[in-house]
Amino acid sequence: MKILFIKFGKAGDLIILTPLIEIVGKKLKANLIFLMNKKFYEILEGNPYIKKFYFTQDGFFKNVKELRKEKIDFVFDFDKKILSTLYSIFLLPAKIKRPRKNSIRRRIAVIFKIRPKEFHFSEIFFDSLRKTFKINEEIPAPSLFKEKEFKNLPLKYCVFFVGGAFPKRKWPINHYEKLGELINKELNIKIVILGDKKDKEEGGFNKDFFIDLRGKTSWKETFYIIKNSFFVVSNDTSGVQIGEAYKKPVFLIYGPTLPEFGFKPKGGIVFEKNLKCRPCSIHGEGKCKFDKKCLKEIKPEEVFEKIKEYFLKRN
Repeated sequence: MKILFIKFGKAGDLIILTPLIEIVGKKLKANLIFLMNKKFYEILEGNPYIKKFYFTQDGFFKNVKELRKEKIDFVFDFDKKILSTLYSIFLLPAKIKRPRKNSIRRRIAVIFKIRPKEFHFSEIFFDSLRKTFKINEEIPAPSLFKEKEFKNLPLKYCVFFVGGAFPKRKWPINHYEKLGELINKELNIKIVILGDKKDKEEGGFNKDFFIDLRGKTSWKETFYIIKNSFFVVSNDTSGVQIGEAYKKPVFLIYGPTLPEFGFKPKGGIVFEKNLKCRPCSIHGEGKCKFDKKCLKEIKPEEVFEKIKEYFLKRN
């Protein structure tokens, strides 16, 4: 049996799919093919349950031609957008499955400023797989493979994942700096800062207990750094899913979005403010009318108290 997964990005979305990838390859013993954006290939590179990759950059018609030769039995379209729908149609008579994404529920929450019933994308996607193949297995944890060693890290450190696809989702840099000072002073551990080159442009993190690696690491190096850290503090972005994959305590900062929107890790410690303007967007897109009040009101001292509480229990 051959199964095609279609998911073009982003990093966190792909990590959420890794439990399903494991089920297909390990339990169903199926040949799993993955169609994705090559930009995010490193996220899934080395996954032993994926037999073959196709990339959107190679062109639609070339991919369709090659995919039709594969004689695919099932197509799981996790994107549910125009391009992924076209791929699905051109691969008929393969059976097409398009798992729900609860888009209407999330949009209603944004319009009426209400909290929807909580769900997780890995679970609703897994429901589609379970119903299709009559699977009785429990959903496994997310998994990542082939980390690349990053040298000269301190023996004791935590990670601040300060990036985000949209500026409106980012906790202020000065809040991260203050939190780092508290962590270093009271817990005597250093802080590794992760993000991309655009995050680096925001400045900050000049004290010697910060190790600023924004824009300096590959995905595989990021995996290694988080795997060997004590805990992760992150915006609502892929740092959350990476931390969950390595079973790290994740302290998660929510602003314009909600934990109920499907990406919150199991066991993650959430910080948010119940303001009348929340939620204001599904993914954090758009401009804020209130100067990111939802994020600025989450104080570093508040986050540190939870981190310190975790350390006291651990020790």
